[in-house]
Amino acid sequence: MRLRIRFSKLGKVRFVGHRDVARIMERALRRCGIPVTYSEGFSPRLRMSFGLALPTCYESEAEYLDVPLNPDLVQDQTVFCTGWGQGEAHNPTELQDALNKALPNGFDVVALTIEPKSKGSLQEAVLSCGWSFDIVGAQTDGVQNAIETALNSSVIEVDRKKKNEIVREDIRHGIHELRLDGESERGPLVVAELSAKPRVIRPSELVDVLAPGAELGVAKRTHQWIETDGQRIEPLTPSNSITT
Repeated sequence: MRLRIRFSKLGKVRFVGHRDVARIMERALRRCGIPVTYSEGFSPRLRMSFGLALPTCYESEAEYLDVPLNPDLVQDQTVFCTGWGQGEAHNPTELQDALNKALPNGFDVVALTIEPKSKGSLQEAVLSCGWSFDIVGAQTDGVQNAIETALNSSVIEVDRKKKNEIVREDIRHGIHELRLDGESERGPLVVAELSAKPRVIRPSELVDVLAPGAELGVAKRTHQWIETDGQRIEPLTPSNSITT
């Protein structure tokens, strides 16, 4: 069995790096007494698997974490806690509440489910991500025109770092959606769906395309999309936080 968690990372905690996020989630799981499992060997580590790593300084409404559970301490949809939570038994709703109390401000568990383990990692399964980002120092009309030009183009080349070298690569095939969504207090607001396969495309790479000389404001991941039985879905949505 495993615990699948969807959480948000908003506000000042966007400056917390991925490794520190992993430590924060590990401490929260231990504090709640959730019966997690550990690797073998001289220095056992808590088994946990994230979705795609979120770049530092980016916000997110759709971060995912899979945590294998000790099957001996899970019965139906009830988890029997250990350690600090010894003697407590929680259903998914109670686990979600407990984790939110254990996490620092800016992190919020928005969905949680207990389900059978499946093959493959969530990171490998993500095909694309939804994004919302604003551009500082850009004009709305200029960005709108640039979006129309980009969508009508067959090739969009950007500079990318590969093996300590800067190379020009075409990312047009990885842009599935691109549109203007009004303005924020910082500048034009853009919504995009960008590919995660074979290589992740980030909002920062689109800034020079849409507004040369401008800067990326606040970028927020809104979705991580996977494919199941030929349908594109999210691994977990807030509306199905209690499932069997």
